[in-house]
Amino acid sequence: MIYLQLSLLALGAILLNYNLMISMLCIVIFLLITWKNKNLNARKTIICVIVFLAFFIRGAYEQKTNISHLNNVENNNLELVISDRFSINGDYMSGIGCIGGENVLINYKIKSEEEKRFFKEKFWGGKLSVVANIEDVPSKTNYYSFDYKKYNENRGIFKKVSINEISEVKHLDSLFFKFKTFRNRMSLKIDRDLIFDKSGYFQALIFGDKGYLLRDEINSFKNLGTSHLLAISGLHIGVLISLIYLILLKLKVSVDHIEKIILIIIPLYMLLSGVSASVLRAGFMIILYIIFRIKSIDKLDSLLLTFLILLFYNPLYAFNIGFQLSFFITFSLLMSESYIKTSRNKLHMSLRISIISTLASVPILLYNFYTIVYISVLSNIVLVPIFSIVLFPLVLISYIIFLISIPIFNILCKPLLNFTFTIFDKLQEVFLYVKPLRIGKQSIFVIIVIFIVIVYIMVELNRSKYLRAATGVMTVTIILLITSYIPRNYIEELKIGKENVYYIRENRNNMIINTSSNMKNFYTDYRKKDRDYDIMNEYDSLLNYEGKDRFNYLLLTSAKKNKSEYATNLLADGLVNKIVVVDSVNRKLLELKDITQYKKTDYIVLNNGTEMKLDNTSVYYYDKKVKVKNQYREFEIEVDD
Repeated sequence: MIYLQLSLLALGAILLNYNLMISMLCIVIFLLITWKNKNLNARKTIICVIVFLAFFIRGAYEQKTNISHLNNVENNNLELVISDRFSINGDYMSGIGCIGGENVLINYKIKSEEEKRFFKEKFWGGKLSVVANIEDVPSKTNYYSFDYKKYNENRGIFKKVSINEISEVKHLDSLFFKFKTFRNRMSLKIDRDLIFDKSGYFQALIFGDKGYLLRDEINSFKNLGTSHLLAISGLHIGVLISLIYLILLKLKVSVDHIEKIILIIIPLYMLLSGVSASVLRAGFMIILYIIFRIKSIDKLDSLLLTFLILLFYNPLYAFNIGFQLSFFITFSLLMSESYIKTSRNKLHMSLRISIISTLASVPILLYNFYTIVYISVLSNIVLVPIFSIVLFPLVLISYIIFLISIPIFNILCKPLLNFTFTIFDKLQEVFLYVKPLRIGKQSIFVIIVIFIVIVYIMVELNRSKYLRAATGVMTVTIILLITSYIPRNYIEELKIGKENVYYIRENRNNMIINTSSNMKNFYTDYRKKDRDYDIMNEYDSLLNYEGKDRFNYLLLTSAKKNKSEYATNLLADGLVNKIVVVDSVNRKLLELKDITQYKKTDYIVLNNGTEMKLDNTSVYYYDKKVKVKNQYREFEIEVDD
């Protein structure tokens, strides 16, 4: 229990510098545990005080030093050190580089087919001499958007370097740099030589690089609550260790020698797979468990000791979503070990593990993504065993065969992989019929209350008090229902694609004025994009933030494609209740009208001189203009015939 108390104190001390409310929550939980257990003697009390002060000072130091030392410049000669892989899509190249020891975002517009081929197939790291601009990482465009600026600041990145010209590329010969870029070289080899439509899974599951996966594939895992399968963590390292044990025990290697081999392999694999927060958690936990097992340290203590080490090393891990999910879900499962072990059979055990994992993830996912993926309770029961027992080991073994002989891989592995992935994809499609619940943005106070209730639910489940646990679930439901009725009244101007779109929220009703067109990918040469960005992601993000399943009204003031083209997509996906068009463009939107009849959606024509009301907001159409007005804002939109 002392490691849990120290972890709460450490987290509370770190967050004193960033978030006072959550910091106080950690300290209150520490005091409650201490009061209940009464396990602090003089020595342990001194240790607690030292830990609190040490982590508070460490957090304050990190806050003070986590700043940029680069100035914004234009057309400046710079030297960039690149040790991470570049992402290339069409003629756009992006990645992370380093200037004078500071990490920066990089983007560059490729000039030719030869240059693209070089960076895509032959460049795995080095030093670039460039002429470039340095500027701040831009703030998020829309109020509902993911805060990419804050995300980068929490990993020590404050500047964006836009390269205008590359004058020289140098390969660095140091042994350390070669080791750092070995991962990139192996990943590029897969991209170049492994001709297989699911090759992105090899980079994701072996090297921790999800950049090669299709966006639809990533979204499928996200919408099923199985994203952890793509993030190298305890599951993947556990499978790797099991394979090592299986092979070496067959070769009559002693357990002591196997553990020594594992202590060498795990750190190397952590480096090879990108040292993400989940990898560090799983790797250090296993290493500490093996090293201190003689001193009877259990899995929970090794987890909490790992938490303390990583948090002291980098206090900003506290804001890493992967770090939060990895530690809290693992902590919840270990605290529920007796509850899980008393299961009647394997299926019952899987159900209990899935319930605990889903409950533990709810506050974190709700705070960051505004949704609850309740289907994950069932999807994890079915998909996790298939993934961990069949798919992931098959990918590992196939990769080894690929390194030995590509023809053998094509003959033996590719058909088996195709069959396995087809089955897995079909199973995903079944679960994808159930959509995540769009809850909407919640205040930090509501999230804390939900977190406390979730902890209560898990405690009662461990005590087999199912009625009390069900009461907790009902409490969360009631809280979220109440928050959905909190008055919200505002008008926002959004940038979606290249167009300005207006969004109106009036309590439970909402309206969007005009849409956008999707990004065009009309090039046929090296500039043609391999991966298109679907504008639907913007509308999904907006609805998630708002906690709405659809738009009550879509008002179109133009028939031009750049302002109305995506109306058909929104309508086809069932994301609009009523279509409203001004009469001057009605005759140009006959196709849209036909779709509304097919979808049985209301189609309303707003005639000249007519006003429609959305609670306290009025929309008035007159003289080729649409005037929108409420008590907070007033503006006009020109009507395009």
